[in-house]
Amino acid sequence: MKEFEEMGIDEDFNPFYVEKGFKAPTGVQLKVIPKIMNNTSLVCVAQTGSGKTLAYALPISELVKRLEDEEGLSQGKSRPKAIIVLPTKELAMQIQGIFKQLSHHAKLRVRTLVGKSKTSIKTQCYEILITTPAKLSRAVKAKDVHFSDLKYLVFDEADQLFDMGFKKDIEGIIYHVDYDSTDIHFFSATMPLEVEDYLNHKFKKKELEKVLLSSAHKMQQKIETFNIFLAPHEKKRMLKLFLTKTVSGRGIIFINQKNQVEEVDTFLKEEMPKLRYKVLHGGLMERERLAAHKAFVNKKAQVLVCTDVAARGIDIDDVEWILNFGLPKTPIYYLHRCGRTARAGRSGSVYNMVTHFDAKTIEMINETIKSQSTFDMKLIDKDFQEVRKKKAPSKKKPKTKTKRVKVTKRTRF
Repeated sequence: MKEFEEMGIDEDFNPFYVEKGFKAPTGVQLKVIPKIMNNTSLVCVAQTGSGKTLAYALPISELVKRLEDEEGLSQGKSRPKAIIVLPTKELAMQIQGIFKQLSHHAKLRVRTLVGKSKTSIKTQCYEILITTPAKLSRAVKAKDVHFSDLKYLVFDEADQLFDMGFKKDIEGIIYHVDYDSTDIHFFSATMPLEVEDYLNHKFKKKELEKVLLSSAHKMQQKIETFNIFLAPHEKKRMLKLFLTKTVSGRGIIFINQKNQVEEVDTFLKEEMPKLRYKVLHGGLMERERLAAHKAFVNKKAQVLVCTDVAARGIDIDDVEWILNFGLPKTPIYYLHRCGRTARAGRSGSVYNMVTHFDAKTIEMINETIKSQSTFDMKLIDKDFQEVRKKKAPSKKKPKTKTKRVKVTKRTRF
């Protein structure tokens, strides 16, 4: 592809573009790739599904390959040239898959450090390491991973890394990094002000260049949203109707708490035993989480029922719909949940179950939006705001009637 070659990416990667059906670089790739190739450390904030992963994976693979061509194959044990840090195991495995595909054309050695492993990474030779903050921090302290040859360090889903309490691990990692010889990059679809302030202060030496695309903090334009107004006790019954009468194809059901996921899991087993679905939440064992994620990615499951552990970065092109069984507590997570559909140029639908209990949530979301001038104000529309005006039902439990369920449709963004 001529555009990639003009940015310095070798033609060896052309078969990769053909395999993936890429016809041209995306906007974020056009802006970011030249900067990474020019050794500019940066903070990139761009819309979900805009191609951020390849915006760093391609140039880093190219640059690492050049180092190998100049210096020869590295024989240093556990001394990577590039490290990619992700907030969850699932994301790490997904990014590993992308680098593995690229490595077929660049002949690079890629390793993953997540969870428990039968083989010690300290005895292996490789160029690229995909990992999570806690695992990398412990590995560096134990001298299982060395930064002496490190040239490129990437923190993907950067805002979630800090939101999930990894700040201490990240600072432990950064302590061992040579700023003079290592480029540091941060990527995310959203960037809260407190995280941006922290990065500007902590990485002042690097003079991080900010790449903010016009699409940042906004939903994909091909998403159509439907709001389902109902009482809390109607949710499970509505879920069955929703799955049997409303949608087809593959989708994700987001639920706020793992105990609620378990309740829905029990309900679906009893009421819809033929439904092909998997559950995913933080309470599962590591192997169960990875197995559930793999089954959905490989299309062995039609539906994924999960908490926000899957709201960030999961890149599956054919997710046709999202159902918010419960609205998230912040607009950031609403944005990321919705970003799981309408990817790779496709359209998608988002369905929200809205009850009178969501009034405070809507108010919080609106206040957060107001505090971020770059956040799309259309994220929460008039349909949501109407919920705050609805009177709370009487304490007497209402009878379940189909006519009480109101579905409203939002116009396209």
